[in-house]
Amino acid sequence: MEKIVRTLRVRVKTEKLTKFKKDRMRKITGRDTRIIEEYVKIIRKEEEKVIRKISKQGEIRLKVHKGKLDELTLTTTKKTNKKKRTVVPYDLKKKFPNCSHDEFQECRDVAVQLYEQGYNKKKNRKRKKGYILPPVKRTRKQLINKNRFIIEHLPKGKNTLSRCWVGIRDSLDTQKRKKRTHRRLWIPLEMSEYHQKEIRKGQVKSLELKYNSQKNSWWVNFQITIIPQADLYKKKKVDPSLLPPAVLGIDLGEKIPGAGVLLTSTGKISPNHIFFWKMKEWKKRKYIYQQKIRRLQRKLAKKKNTCKDKRSNKGYQTLKKLRKRYQTLSHAYLYAFINELWKDIVELTQDYNLVVVVGYPKGVHSKLRKKVMNQDYRPQNSSTRFTRKKVHPWNYYQIVTLLRRMCLLNGLEPERILTLQEYLTSSLCSKCGRKTIRPVRGLVYCSHCHYTLHSDLTCAINIGKLFLRFLFRPRASTLVDYLTGQHFSLTFYTSFRGLNQWLK
Repeated sequence: MEKIVRTLRVRVKTEKLTKFKKDRMRKITGRDTRIIEEYVKIIRKEEEKVIRKISKQGEIRLKVHKGKLDELTLTTTKKTNKKKRTVVPYDLKKKFPNCSHDEFQECRDVAVQLYEQGYNKKKNRKRKKGYILPPVKRTRKQLINKNRFIIEHLPKGKNTLSRCWVGIRDSLDTQKRKKRTHRRLWIPLEMSEYHQKEIRKGQVKSLELKYNSQKNSWWVNFQITIIPQADLYKKKKVDPSLLPPAVLGIDLGEKIPGAGVLLTSTGKISPNHIFFWKMKEWKKRKYIYQQKIRRLQRKLAKKKNTCKDKRSNKGYQTLKKLRKRYQTLSHAYLYAFINELWKDIVELTQDYNLVVVVGYPKGVHSKLRKKVMNQDYRPQNSSTRFTRKKVHPWNYYQIVTLLRRMCLLNGLEPERILTLQEYLTSSLCSKCGRKTIRPVRGLVYCSHCHYTLHSDLTCAINIGKLFLRFLFRPRASTLVDYLTGQHFSLTFYTSFRGLNQWLK
């Protein structure tokens, strides 16, 4: 099974921290940002030695060789490749003497990540001469590996400040005797029962200290690796190969969040095999909040003598609160939508040997921004402003990733959750596979076979058929997941050959 990495955000009790601890945390994180800046400068200077090109899915990406970067920056007392490294062109240990070798490597990993993100964002454009990457922002954060911290839960009545503490190695307070010894910096956490349950699910891989300047508070981000214990079919002690095969094609949309069709060996679609996840309550509340925000924005724009300091102005404060409420509600309804999807998938796994195929609408935002030549040979947008406003906040990537994670955490195998590119799935007929006409919004009509159906359902059927084409007309021995890029062997899907009648 796949390992799943997730972050858990916990607030530090900053009110109960002493001045010494606040100072020490500020100094440690400030020093780390300076080391990261030094690393980024070295990478930019020594690009020819450090950087290598890697081709992934037809795209050339730049990656930093960490071993060669260490050869330029860090000295070693132990033998590496039958030689000791005593002299280095950029000796960072002289600049920062109290910093340990592990801490340097942690800062190196952050610098490499920042460099790769900064370059690969503009991968489609050609790199011009004198191109400078964006500078490293002075964010107070520190990434700490599992060897350098301890989490302790105290029983009730032992300590009044907090029950949960994190002990971090204090690298500034070093004592050089025979060996280097470090003291621990104990930080109190505001940890609830939910946080404790989430930590017990997996192993804490690393920890990240972050400072929020607006709220004047410190936060801790735990990175947890979760390994699903068993499959859904193993829990029920049912052999899935004995169950009849079925494919669930799911189409994501803006107006209707999700539509699904189940393709079975019967070759017919019954009303029980059609699913619509509409979320009507969210649409009403979304419309109300959007109207409130628009009215407030218009009022503030019309006022000529607006207050320069937005914090003191009451209008801006209410607008900020409204936006926060809208954001929290959208997150809550998104998780509710994914839970509904998951419940239907669980019910179907009891009766069928199921594979879930989700259509991935890549490039929807960029297609709407494209400009087409008008009759007067002038550039004009391919879509209206109204459609762009609707589609812009649609977070389809988040929906697909959360659904995949939900399925994997609950024990479904990764081969049973696939994402495929839904190119031309809504414009082709689900019966004969020819181009269709849309007489009314939401309906599809085929002039060849005179077949009419809902546009979202045709898209869901075509997504399921696209998966079956990869099985019965294979171009390779593996099937590639569009979202993750994983390769799955076609031998896993041998029991699905009873669905070949859908392609006739």
